[in-house]
Amino acid sequence: DTRISRKITSEEDKVLLQKDLNVIYDWANKNLMKFNENKFEQMSHGEAKNIKIEPYKTQSGNEIKIGETVRDLGVIANNNLLFREHIDNIVTSSKIMSGVLLRTFSTRQEEPMMRMFNSYIKSKLEYCSLVWSPWHQNEINKLERIQKIFTSKIYGLDQLDYHQRLKKLKLYSLERRRERYLIINAWQQIEGLTENVLGLKARRLGRSRIIVSAKIPIGINGKRIKERDRTLIHNSTARKSERLFNVLPQSIR
Repeated sequence: DTRISRKITSEEDKVLLQKDLNVIYDWANKNLMKFNENKFEQMSHGEAKNIKIEPYKTQSGNEIKIGETVRDLGVIANNNLLFREHIDNIVTSSKIMSGVLLRTFSTRQEEPMMRMFNSYIKSKLEYCSLVWSPWHQNEINKLERIQKIFTSKIYGLDQLDYHQRLKKLKLYSLERRRERYLIINAWQQIEGLTENVLGLKARRLGRSRIIVSAKIPIGINGKRIKERDRTLIHNSTARKSERLFNVLPQSIR
């Protein structure tokens, strides 16, 4: 898959983005390759004053379809930077898979049940969760309910509440697992073990360190930032990773 992006603040930026596309088209021609124009998708985020959203052109001169959602490597992204459609999709898919497994296999013993759950369901619920990890409580509950219901079907655990079942099975909740992924990923980035795509910055604090970032501004260029947008920034992957990392014990940081 090929992706191209640019921050658009003026009409000149739109022209430059089309030029970037043309460069890629030329590159494909020189390498005897051809893009499938039927799969081209265009999506924009945010608003820019006096900037009209218009479709860019394919190599043949056709307009690229503008959409509100794009599926990228199995993740459904929305132009409002929320992932509700993706979460609803994996919840539905996990429910269907749970039903198939419970109808197909009669056993309710712990080992085969957990093997099925880990192989066919948990993998769906956690794929690329660093990108779409939810912060709305109703979405967190939707995801957690999948594991909650499936574990209640295990023989001998049906009379235990969810937290007792987790302890018995030596499991973490799905929410806690997502938080661990965020912390581990943040540590890897500030250690230089992976590319620091989030732009995380750490500074020493006594014997440990913390991740620091600029405060979310009230406004930019004299224009007040909407509360909704400030909330999106606050709950972004980078900001959540920062908060989770900074509450770790000092000996770990």
